[in-house]
Order: sequence, then C-alpha cells, then structure tokens
Amino acid sequence: MAKIALPPDVAAMFAACERAYELATRADYGENPNVIAAVGELRSVWKGLHIANCDLVMAKGFFAVELASMRFDRACRATRKACIKLQAEIAHAAAEPALHNRCLTLANPNQGGE
Repeated sequence: MAKIALPPDVAAMFAACERAYELATRADYGENPNVIAAVGELRSVWKGLHIANCDLVMAKGFFAVELASMRFDRACRATRKACIKLQAEIAHAAAEPALHNRCLTLANPNQGGE
C-alpha cells in the first residue's frame, strides 16, 4: 500500500501555528495559561494525526481501510480545530494588555493631567 501523506492544508496550517506560537512567545504572550493549554492540545492532536496516518498506511482489507480513513479524517478535523483555537487564544492574549491599559485609563482619567 502507498504511503499516505498529510494533507498540504493541514501541514501548512500546523506550520503557521508553530510560527504564530514562536512569535507569541517572543512577545511574551506564550506564557498565557490559555495559550499553553491550546499548544498542548495542538501537540496532542498532531500526534494523533500521525498515529492515524500510520494506521491508514498499515490497514489491509476494505473495512480496516475505511475505518482508518474515517479516523484519519477526524484527526485532520481535530488538528484544524486545534490550530484555530491556538490562533484565537494568541489573539486573545495579545489583546489583554491593551484592554487592561484601556480600563486603567478609564478608571483614572485625571492621572496624567495634574
């Protein structure tokens, strides 16, 4: 049986998530607990995707191949979902300091005008 490659869109999305996490870590958003949890989830589903890929390669017989194919498709969807979640958590972590500063400005409007 031929080796099944990961879909290019999933591989590209994972690479983009790795790059976004690298940039977030440099900007000190990588220590946010939600970002850390999203990265852990992404790594977990990425390992699951590779396991599903191996199972699909090793499957023999119609039903085994069909079941392995369904598992692989589910793993692809989970990987996409985890990438989207990581991107959202990074964006949320990046917005938190700006929101905090805005709230401080609204709470103390005369602080700079004395």
